Amino acid sequence: MTGLMPIGVFARATRLSVRVLRNYDRLGLLVPACVDPDTGYRRYGVDQFPRAGLIRRLREMEVPLPEIAEILAADVPEQARAVIERHRDRVAAQAARLDEIAGRLGAVLGEPGWLHVYERWRGAQPTARTVLRTPPSGLAEALAPGFARLFAGLAEQGIDPAGPPGTRYLGDDPEAAEWQVELFVPVARPPRPTATIAAGELAGCLLAATVHEGGYDDVDSAYRSLGRWIAEHDRVLAGPAEESYLVPPAPGVPDAALRTEIAWPVRPTSGPPRPAEQETK
Repeated sequence: MTGLMPIGVFARATRLSVRVLRNYDRLGLLVPACVDPDTGYRRYGVDQFPRAGLIRRLREMEVPLPEIAEILAADVPEQARAVIERHRDRVAAQAARLDEIAGRLGAVLGEPGWLHVYERWRGAQPTARTVLRTPPSGLAEALAPGFARLFAGLAEQGIDPAGPPGTRYLGDDPEAAEWQVELFVPVARPPRPTATIAAGELAGCLLAATVHEGGYDDVDSAYRSLGRWIAEHDRVLAGPAEESYLVPPAPGVPDAALRTEIAWPVRPTSGPPRPAEQETK
């Protein structure tokens, strides 16, 4: 069935957790395209990305699920807008952010702009690493000082970076109250462990990757493109998502100049899905 993907891939592509997707299925907000009657495995289609994206945006604004159901069931945009306005009246402190989301509904609901996805082999690479634990809302503010400490630790040991810095998202639940994020820098030789850095390694593996150009407000398109590619090729996920900052944020660097490679470790499918490969049904 072309364009269909297991719930684990759909969750990674939409940045909604498997737990949340199950709940949205139960509530009728986001029902799988098909469910295997024998195994119960849920499968989703690429044409469900817009609906998933709209739900996630509205949940970011803490719109209650019953009101999201009203928006999804609205026959005309005016009905959906009226529900959003009622929520804005109740949450005046979030009005500015809600305006931004409301202005972007067309882009969320529109036809996705697919990015080019390519496959490449990455050889085993030693790294210097550190792990942050932060709420999702504080991730952007935590990255800069985290990388500053990492680079300072390398400089103290006279070790030069051997590639662009990056992050790996070690948890499987995008809705978790706290994220565990690995910051890494490729190096030619492992660093001596200190209070701020540790030695690590990026395992040799096959990567499905795409390059996101610009700021991070619309990075969802890269994750959707990877999910679509996985759905259309004989691949399963084999590790946590990685982001490599080819052109990272820096003073004087405009958002339009930023370049980020987003990559998923993958391997070819062999035989029927297994829980360890397809995550959970």
